[in-house]
Amino acid sequence: MQPNEDARSRNTSLGTRMVELSKDRKAFHQELDRLKPMEILELQTFLWDFCHKLAEQRGVELTRRRITRDMRPTASYQHSVGCNERQDYCRANICVFTNPNCASTKLKGVIENLRLVVVDLLDGTLTPE
Repeated sequence: MQPNEDARSRNTSLGTRMVELSKDRKAFHQELDRLKPMEILELQTFLWDFCHKLAEQRGVELTRRRITRDMRPTASYQHSVGCNERQDYCRANICVFTNPNCASTKLKGVIENLRLVVVDLLDGTLTPE
């Protein structure tokens, strides 16, 4: 197995485990709190992809707006933590390298919203925007 294949396999394993925990908020967050910043970033990417694939399989329209509607706006997050970086740094998660604790906190908020979308998709209760 190549290094990239190992990383993809680990990400899929982690992502699958987190999907399995998604209906149990407490267990999900206990596991999430154990992750390193890069793993949190990788989990976010996995969950975005998972949501879109599952919605497609279920024949459900899932727009970006539907996923992000309950997320805290980047500017609001940055203001709350006193960050003066450009918003695109935060949106692109560049800060995972320069300020991993802050990036992890932001990403955990995004992941919580994705967790709720996953639960709605699994339960078949996803509502349109």
